[in-house]
Amino acid sequence: MSFLQELKRRNVVKVGIAYAVTTWILMQLTDVVAEILALPEWAPKLILLILVVGFIPALIMAWAFELTPEGIKREKDVERKDSITPKTGRKLDYTIMVLLGLSLAYFIWEARFEQKTAQYEAAYAEVTSDTFVLEAPATGINDAAMDIDKISIAVLPFANRSADAEDAYFTDGIHDDLLTQLSKIEAFSVISRTSVMEYRDTTKNLREIAQELRVANVIEGSVQRAGDRVRINVQLIDAYTDEHLWAETYDRELTTSNLFDIQSEIAQAIASALRATLTDSELASVADVPTDNVAAYDLYLQARRFGLDATVRDFQTALELYKEALVLDPQFALAWIGLAGVHMTNYWFHGSEPLNRELAREAIDRARSIDADFAELYMAEGFYWYWGHLDYERALYNLEKAIELMPGNDEAHMWRGYASRRAGLWEQALDSMQQALKLDPRMPNNWTEYGMTFLYLHRYDEARTAIEQARAIDPDNFYSKAYQAFLALQESGNVESAIQLTIGAQHSEEFDHVEAFMIARMFGRRFEEALEAARNLPDELEIQRGRIILRENWAAETLHFMGREDDARAAANAALFRLQGLRSEFGDDYRIDLAEAKISAINDPNPENVRSRVHKSMASIPEDKLEEFLFKLDYARTYGIAGMPAEAIEMLEPLFSPPSRTSVYTVDLDPAFDGVREDPEFIAMMKRHR
Repeated sequence: MSFLQELKRRNVVKVGIAYAVTTWILMQLTDVVAEILALPEWAPKLILLILVVGFIPALIMAWAFELTPEGIKREKDVERKDSITPKTGRKLDYTIMVLLGLSLAYFIWEARFEQKTAQYEAAYAEVTSDTFVLEAPATGINDAAMDIDKISIAVLPFANRSADAEDAYFTDGIHDDLLTQLSKIEAFSVISRTSVMEYRDTTKNLREIAQELRVANVIEGSVQRAGDRVRINVQLIDAYTDEHLWAETYDRELTTSNLFDIQSEIAQAIASALRATLTDSELASVADVPTDNVAAYDLYLQARRFGLDATVRDFQTALELYKEALVLDPQFALAWIGLAGVHMTNYWFHGSEPLNRELAREAIDRARSIDADFAELYMAEGFYWYWGHLDYERALYNLEKAIELMPGNDEAHMWRGYASRRAGLWEQALDSMQQALKLDPRMPNNWTEYGMTFLYLHRYDEARTAIEQARAIDPDNFYSKAYQAFLALQESGNVESAIQLTIGAQHSEEFDHVEAFMIARMFGRRFEEALEAARNLPDELEIQRGRIILRENWAAETLHFMGREDDARAAANAALFRLQGLRSEFGDDYRIDLAEAKISAINDPNPENVRSRVHKSMASIPEDKLEEFLFKLDYARTYGIAGMPAEAIEMLEPLFSPPSRTSVYTVDLDPAFDGVREDPEFIAMMKRHR
């Protein structure tokens, strides 16, 4: 028997093959385990060396020894007739087949893993790149302005681990405060509360959330309050690798000092993990303790929760809670700011009572006496001058100061956009709104306002994309549906679409929704529906901060379009009577002048009277580039109803150019111009712009 045949008989070749395949599998496993166990770099090399050195002894053992039923014996001691090497060889064949199968399975898995890894790394590089641009399906609007970076963060809602479920407001308050503190750090791009709260009980994984919010990192946490102790768990996670970049548990006595110390430590730890640098002023800002009174802080958190809702009852509850917090700690500046905010919101949305504006001013001044330079103070001043006095120059000054101190605050950017728009700074308005949307990408109302800004500028494609984004986030949102109706009317005169979009809007508690319903019904000549909605207009929607439209105003106009002139004049006289009563309450008010001018075309259509009323109103309106074109449209409609084509043309023609909410389609549809449509000059104007 030749030497090669003897090697085969003794299974030496098969042992060598099995050993080699086993060695390869072991080395693959070593690569995986070495990283998990953090083995030193030389460890896998040493293992390979041992396995290679062991190859020769394995072959020698296979040659010199044989496996028998009685155990391992030297080959020369086994009779050929008693040898079981063929049976052992078959077992080795099976072993080799299994090992090769495992090797093939591992090879396939590794190939797929590398492919997935390559895809993942490409996606991760795209999302975390300093020059990453949002994809067109997400926004479609000047996405270059909405770049994100490697230190963009979404702080998901914290879990309430307290035994009392009612402590949820406390957990939410800690979460909100952390968001506020992080927004003061310029290096971070922190997604706002509104956008992250929808993920409270989500089943989506972190990567899905990160993709929707356009962030690279996610913070998760929980809060547990028990007696005079609080435990806060926080972890920072790379959303695309699921790697925990940092985690910490804070278990301390429940004091406000400890709570804000924890927030300061979290901010610094996140900065360290993400390799960001905090300035001395930022460190001082996040370390500031607003009150030493735990009970006052607790009431403040409850007030903020109620202040998130827009009902009169919720605002009144927030008001009382802020007041009680200030009884416990009169030096609590943030509570004074919260109180001012409630008063200003009541002033803007609920009747424009001068007392609310005065109380807001007092609260802001009290906060200023405690600390004359903090971000929330400038925010409050911005709201006060915007809402309280329509003074957009002062509003912008204060909002820009707030942004300097709190660059990651979406609300400050959005309000800068609002104020810029009213000041006629349209591109600045768009830039500010884009920044707000970067920080709050899941806020449908912000998308709608962004879209409406494009609508005013007659940039309809961009307007449509933004409003559709709002609808995608919240399909049933009346606000976005109302403005989508305005877009349909202005862009193409699609009155049927506008009617469908505003079904049910007359029952809303928001004036803009009701207005969209009324305009769609007027343009669609569905006057009975408009009249019913006008007569059922809630009291609280009649008096807006920017204008006063009584139910009798709506009814008088609708009845006039229906040809019921006697009823129209009766409604107009009732409106005029109520407006006189409001004048005794508000004094000389441009909103009353405007409402009287609009009703004059029905109440007393004498051209001189109508002209006089309109001129008086024009002299009293505030400087406001947004309201200006809306007021002019009102004047044009008034002249149209009064049958004064020259005056209607003078007011209307400039509105065919942006900014405005007017187009040839809306003029074609508006029954207010029915009385002047046949005028040759009116026809010529429409031809010029058609």
